[in-house]
Amino acid sequence: MRDLVYQVFVDRFAGPEGRPLEAPPAGVDPWKHHCGGTLDGITARLPHIVGLGADALYLTPIFRAPSNHKYDTASFDEVDPRFGGEGAFNRLAAACKEKKLGLILDGVFNHVGEEHAWFREARANAGSKRAAFFRFQKHPDEYAKWRGFGHLPELDLSRPEVMAALFDGESSVARKWLRRGATGWRLDCANDIGLDACSRAAEAAWAERAPDGVVGEVMTWAEDWVADGRLDAVMNYWFRETVVGLVRGEIPAEQAAYNLKRMAKRWRRSALLSSWNVLATHDTPRLASLVPDATARRFCRALSFALPGTPLVYYGEEIGMEGGPDPDNRRPMIWDEAKWDHALLKEIARLVSLRKKHPALRTGDHLPLPQPGSPKLLAFARTTERPEEVVLCVANASAEPLTARVFAPYSFLFDALPLRDLLESAPECQVSAGSFSITLPPWGVALYAPVDGTIPGYRFFRR
Repeated sequence: MRDLVYQVFVDRFAGPEGRPLEAPPAGVDPWKHHCGGTLDGITARLPHIVGLGADALYLTPIFRAPSNHKYDTASFDEVDPRFGGEGAFNRLAAACKEKKLGLILDGVFNHVGEEHAWFREARANAGSKRAAFFRFQKHPDEYAKWRGFGHLPELDLSRPEVMAALFDGESSVARKWLRRGATGWRLDCANDIGLDACSRAAEAAWAERAPDGVVGEVMTWAEDWVADGRLDAVMNYWFRETVVGLVRGEIPAEQAAYNLKRMAKRWRRSALLSSWNVLATHDTPRLASLVPDATARRFCRALSFALPGTPLVYYGEEIGMEGGPDPDNRRPMIWDEAKWDHALLKEIARLVSLRKKHPALRTGDHLPLPQPGSPKLLAFARTTERPEEVVLCVANASAEPLTARVFAPYSFLFDALPLRDLLESAPECQVSAGSFSITLPPWGVALYAPVDGTIPGYRFFRR
């Protein structure tokens, strides 16, 4: 389990030696323009990523492909020359290993690009071995394609030979790159490749003892996808839709609490804790553009660290970059520190530090604390086997100040126990018979932890 995953869209992060990249010129299609990001550029900027507190790096596809995004794979066997080729990958993998940073690759196994050798062979000869890798309705021009895009022919994952090439044996795509230095896979459009393929991918990662396993892009309720024997985790878009929907006024706090409670109850626990709490990715608008209110954005970030799961930061989010829907959300990383939101950078680093320090925020169970008398209040606790480690999260899901008494049905919240906000944004309070009074600013979040030892010769937590 990681403390923070940092996502990089390779073409838009950093050039050789970490140099800044230029945005596409006016009038140039940003979908097609290559800005020049490289793997060596990422290696040069690892101090920034590690300094934020990240302990895993997730890269969008790195394999040879004609586009800047590389989701139209031309070869699973080669790192794209634009990104620096094999040597650049080896240097990045070595640097990540030295810094104890996970390196998670993007596995695009549902489809390939039309330039892939498998598809070119299949299209050229209906009787070839590779023709069975694809679903042709009428050879050679009518075939299954991802969401109708002709340049993205879908692989036929019902064929054993396709599954074997991708996942089985030491020479398979998945296992080879894990041995080359990757520590896990993120599966692109995992819902399209299906449950069986997800299981095979996970088995490949287990066989190579990959510490980051397999994380699926599943933009839906993911209970079945993280069941035993399937994905190790998912990109948690259910979390994102809940939290962003809450701050945008699309759902009330009661609905958000129900969504989160049901998720914590139904998803396999280890998968829930390892799933990525995403707020922005290369497939979504950036948070600064989607949620204009800075305090509401702070609310979202705090919940991404307080709720079960592993926080993810999409490059540039830590300095306040803006960006609308694709491809505007893929602007080049800003390396001019005069343009950074330094307070935001410190805020995220502090949240990571709290997560590292408090076991409940990493591995604690989710205990809902419904407060029907305060409809704007979202409250829950993170609990471990050690009662003194409990963290109580209270969040004001409104643009107005909130004062309330919170009742916590937790057996070890003793009378007169002092509580202190780890975020230092709410006043210290004291438990009174299982309840405590709070005052929160608009969109305020407090993470209350017990403070023992304030009374000489007395301890609340003894046995």
